[in-house]
Amino acid sequence: MPSVVVFGATGFVGAPYTRALKQAYPDWYITAYVRSSKPEAELKVTLKADHIIVGDFSDSEKIKKISRENDIVVNAGNSFTGDPVTSIIAGQKENTGATKGKLIHISGGGNFIDFGTSGNFNTDSKVWNDAKEDDIKAIHKDMFNGQSDVPVLEAGDFIDTYIVCPSVVYGGASVSATTMGIGYTLLTSNAKSLGYVPYVGDGTAVLSTCHVLDLVDFLVSITGRAAEGPADGTAYSRYYMLETSKVQWKDLASELAKAMHARGFFPSTEPNNVAFEQAGKGEVKHLVAANMLVQGDRAAAMGFQPKQPSLLNQIHDDLKVVPM
Repeated sequence: MPSVVVFGATGFVGAPYTRALKQAYPDWYITAYVRSSKPEAELKVTLKADHIIVGDFSDSEKIKKISRENDIVVNAGNSFTGDPVTSIIAGQKENTGATKGKLIHISGGGNFIDFGTSGNFNTDSKVWNDAKEDDIKAIHKDMFNGQSDVPVLEAGDFIDTYIVCPSVVYGGASVSATTMGIGYTLLTSNAKSLGYVPYVGDGTAVLSTCHVLDLVDFLVSITGRAAEGPADGTAYSRYYMLETSKVQWKDLASELAKAMHARGFFPSTEPNNVAFEQAGKGEVKHLVAANMLVQGDRAAAMGFQPKQPSLLNQIHDDLKVVPM
C-alpha cells in the first residue's frame, strides 16, 4: 500500500481531501504536514490521518526529506510561489521506492484570466483547454500560479507529475470549513478595503468557479490513478482544469454584496459599478474586470463530472459564519 503525504492538510482544500482519501483508501498510510498548533491527537481525529508532522513551507530540507520518504506527495498548501513544491520535487527525484516519484500539485485558474479591463465578456478571449498540450506548454512563471506550475511541469521528465487546476474554489459550508478559501478571501478583503463590492462595465465578464467537493472527488480519483502504476503520456497531458460552473461578475457581485450586508459590513445590498481603476487594490482588480475562460475536456475524459450547486447558490451559506 502506498504512503501519501499531504502538504497543507489543514487548509480549505487539504482538510476535506485528506479525510476523503483516507475514507476511500483506509489501508493507505497517510501523513498530514500542517502548520497548525492544535494537539496531534486532535488533528489525527479531525483529518483521519495516520501521522501528523508540524512544519512550515520555508523548511526546505525537512520537506525534501519527507517527500523522499513517501510514495505519493500531494501539494495542497501553496500554488503562488515555488515553496514548497521545489523542495517536494527535489525529494521525489531522490525517492528510492520501487517506482518513480509521484507528485500531485493543486494549481489555480488565476493563470487563465485575460487581463481585460472593460468588465465585459470578450468574444475574442482565449479559451484555455486542458486537452490541448500547446495550451499547457504556454503556461509561464509570470502567471498567477506559474511559479509553481512551471517547475512541476518541468519535473515531469523525472517523476510522475499531475497538476489539478480548479478555478475559483468555493463551497466551504459543505465541508464545515473554518476559513473561506483563497477566492472568497480575495473578494471579501478587496471589498472591505474599498468600502463596497465592485463590478466593472456591464459585468458580463465571466469567472470560472469550482465547488470544493467536486475538486476533492477528482483529487481522490487522480490519487488512486497515480497509485496504480507509471503515468501515461507527458506532464503536459496530465494537467486537468476543473469547473463546476461559470458566473458573470455582476451576478457574483450582487450576491456578494447581499452576503456582506447580512454580516454588517455594508449598509447597502447593492454592488457598485465602477471604473477599472476603482475595482480593487493591486492585482485583484485584474481578476474583477477580466474573463477566465477554461475548458476541461481532459478532466472530463478522466471522469470529472461536476455535481454541486453553483457559487451563486452557495455563497450565502459559505459566508454566513466564517471569519471575514
